[in-house]
Amino acid sequence: MNMNNNINTQTVTVRKTARGVRVWLEDTANNSRLSGAGFCAGARYDTTIIDGVITYTLNPEGKKRVSGKAYPLIDLSRKSIDGLEIGDELTAVYSAGSVVIRKTI
Repeated sequence: MNMNNNINTQTVTVRKTARGVRVWLEDTANNSRLSGAGFCAGARYDTTIIDGVITYTLNPEGKKRVSGKAYPLIDLSRKSIDGLEIGDELTAVYSAGSVVIRKTI
């Protein structure tokens, strides 16, 4: 697992897709925030939602698994983003072993 100690942030937007209202976090060729925080494809993690703040924490016994083939991907479902509207901006903060997502103020 290649985790760095740097903290990275990203602004993501709630979007309407064919599968419903969603937000997703995904590495690309120019962005390795997820894998840099240890969230590589297949890694297990847990999710907590407290007061509208979503936290993903790596856990080898976690209930969820990072998806993706070429690049890791975490898809936030309607349950995770309940109360948010299409177009709302969220800030994702990536650090070693965790990702914290909250509505941008």
